[in-house]
Amino acid sequence: MSVKTKAFVSILLAVMTLGVVITNVVIPYFQDASAFSLHGALNKLFGGFFQKPHPSNNNHQRNIKNTSSSSNSIPSQTSSSLTPPPAIVPALCHIVNGSLPDPNCTPGTTNPSITQNNIKNTICVSGYTKTVRPSVSYTAPLKRKLMHSYGFTDSPSNYELDHLISLEIGGHPTDVKNLFPEPGYGQYNFHIKDRFENYLHHQVCNGAMSLSEAQNEIATNWISSWTKAGQH
Repeated sequence: MSVKTKAFVSILLAVMTLGVVITNVVIPYFQDASAFSLHGALNKLFGGFFQKPHPSNNNHQRNIKNTSSSSNSIPSQTSSSLTPPPAIVPALCHIVNGSLPDPNCTPGTTNPSITQNNIKNTICVSGYTKTVRPSVSYTAPLKRKLMHSYGFTDSPSNYELDHLISLEIGGHPTDVKNLFPEPGYGQYNFHIKDRFENYLHHQVCNGAMSLSEAQNEIATNWISSWTKAGQH
């Protein structure tokens, strides 16, 4: 056999061997889905050298946290959202019988969020009034305006900007119709009314009187109601 023939036979055998390898090894190796792409094949052959980097777990968790925080966050209330609207102050008011407010100017209004059903969780809880009492920035200028409406020209220290229906029995905190300059002088001054307010609060929270009854007693004629109660 000539040299050329031997070389041809060697090449032919090599090709046949390569064909067997391709048929029995290479083709089965690439049967999974990733082998159908060039990127997948290169990853198979070179052990992930061509694999694209993935975001780190820390970055992924941070993204989840940021998304969760933005979706569940509660908008904070600003001071402007808690400030009552500008008060419409009545005019030509006068004190009745030395201590009672003008019913046309100060009829008394209640807090709609306070009901008979929730008094044990609201007005009967110690410290409740502190949570609803309006700020001095609201009450101080309003007091001066209402003193002018009621015709008082002496010192503001002689008066208390009082809630006709007191906060401790569900009176409205900021409604002008529930506020008036109550004198600190005379027989039935604001010190006496404070005692009556405490009495009514005690009666309501002990179940001896309904909330609406107490509110009506102090709004109509608190002096008469206080006298009938025996001035406790």
